[in-house]
Amino acid sequence: MTAIILSLLISFLPLKQNEENSSIKFNGLYVTKCIYEEGDQEGDQEYLRFYPNGKVISVATDCEGTAVEISKWFHIDNKKIEYLNIGDYKIEGRKITLATTSKVGTVKYSGEITRDGLLKLKFKSLINGEKGREEFNFVEIADLK
Repeated sequence: MTAIILSLLISFLPLKQNEENSSIKFNGLYVTKCIYEEGDQEGDQEYLRFYPNGKVISVATDCEGTAVEISKWFHIDNKKIEYLNIGDYKIEGRKITLATTSKVGTVKYSGEITRDGLLKLKFKSLINGEKGREEFNFVEIADLK
């Protein structure tokens, strides 16, 4: 009897680990604040979208569109997006690593998922060598496809 209970407990351990690792949300987009550089009147921001299968996509846009508007075309199956970056992510506890690649190159990210769901990431572009930090807030999108 003890062996059966122990066996059942051990078999449910991976489920608990997956629960803890599933702190990334799939029903919306992660977005940075709009960043304006000198002489730039539109500003830029970046979006991340995660999928349960371990895939992630990213895109940088000007700041004119909302997350809801972006979500209409920002999905992994949209082959019409010229600068769609596609990659994989890995979560261990609250630590996250990911890399996305487009036809021009790869950007690597690493960082943490805060308790309130904010992504605090460091990035390094293998395209131009740029390094930096970004914070992504989650925006839930109703009926995200």
